[in-house]
Amino acid sequence: MSDQTSAATAGVSTGTLFGPRKLNLLVSDGVSTLNMSTLLFGSFFGIAMMGFVNACQPYLFTEVLNVPLDEQGPLAGNLTFLSEIVVICTIGLIGAMSDKVGRKPLWVGAFAVMAVGYFLYPLATTVNELTVYRMFFALGLAGNTAMLPSVANDYAVDSSRGKLISVCFLLNGLGFILLLTPLRLLLNVFSEISDGDPVQTARYWIWTASGICLLVSTGLLIGLKVGAPAQLEKREPLLATVKIGVRAAKKIRIALAYVAAVVARGDMAVLSTFFVLWLTQEGMSQGLTTGEASSVALKFYILIQVFALCWLPFMGILLDRFDRVIGLAIAMLLAGGGYLSLFLLDNPLGPQMYFVAVLVGMGEISANLASLTLIGAEAPAKGRGAVIGLFSLCGAIGILMIAKVGGTLSGMFGPIAPFMLVAGANMVVLVLCLLVLSVTRNGRKEF
Repeated sequence: MSDQTSAATAGVSTGTLFGPRKLNLLVSDGVSTLNMSTLLFGSFFGIAMMGFVNACQPYLFTEVLNVPLDEQGPLAGNLTFLSEIVVICTIGLIGAMSDKVGRKPLWVGAFAVMAVGYFLYPLATTVNELTVYRMFFALGLAGNTAMLPSVANDYAVDSSRGKLISVCFLLNGLGFILLLTPLRLLLNVFSEISDGDPVQTARYWIWTASGICLLVSTGLLIGLKVGAPAQLEKREPLLATVKIGVRAAKKIRIALAYVAAVVARGDMAVLSTFFVLWLTQEGMSQGLTTGEASSVALKFYILIQVFALCWLPFMGILLDRFDRVIGLAIAMLLAGGGYLSLFLLDNPLGPQMYFVAVLVGMGEISANLASLTLIGAEAPAKGRGAVIGLFSLCGAIGILMIAKVGGTLSGMFGPIAPFMLVAGANMVVLVLCLLVLSVTRNGRKEF
């Protein structure tokens, strides 16, 4: 990394050019090529390794634990709900702790815990065992959820924040596609290797994910920058740093970002928890085997991420050119429309799903990128980990709500109900964005 780029005006932080000149991506001074490459490495694996735990569940439910189909939706929701209870109890402390000990040990540990979690998951013989293993896995999920955006925002300068975060999201999507596609195909390969034994098939399949997590943990240990670029100068008690995130909500834009996190993470959760399960059950009702139906469901899930990936650069550019609250409003409109379009499908496995997947992918990535860019721009350098940790906590609450309420609604009104719930939530945040724009037009940024 070379070519120092100085700030043209006073008050704008100096940055270092990373990557091609045409991209004009600036990172904070002191962040090396190895540090940035490691961030991108972690970004590539982050979402895929968090999402696979839900993607593998339909096979476990049906073939290993023999859970009746009509109980699988509520069970999936309950597992996600309990997982997010763990996340909620730990993620704020993880964010605050990272301001004191640095991001590196916590992100390294997150992937190590996920590796152990994936090793244990297919060893479950009862739903209760599976629940315990899922709650353990949630500790790693909490660490990864908090540390990925914290490191990305630490390494970014504000003028390139949207671009850098969009690059991380781009790699999230690439990782999702390039990892889950072969993992999807490996299900049938392992089935042949194990002579059709579903228990051994599940173990070989999910242990592959365990090995990947262990590899990522090692890479992060080697390449991440020690500490954080903006450490808290005073060694305050841990809970005092948590309060920084709460006090920051006096800024109306940070408060909006916290609310947006609830909905944006709910958008992701409804897809990871209910989408593959819904299409798997739909495929089985149309005569496919569990393995075949799971493969088709994962195909459409992956396609959503492909379309999200294609839209990501455009959204990143938009967020750097316009007021980020306007960008969030556009994102919420796209997401709400995308989830609503699922209601209009006659056959979820038919050709119409390809078009709907475009809308859903655009909406999902836009909501998450816009909310994360907003909090990254508004969070103070001192205590950023605490603010983003609380932002992640709000996201965990969103996942918890969609898991519990969505699972209940799925049992009452059918598998489309959770998607209608998040469509309505996105429209609510759209209205809040318009209100915030109206309030801040006169320069007011605090309540």
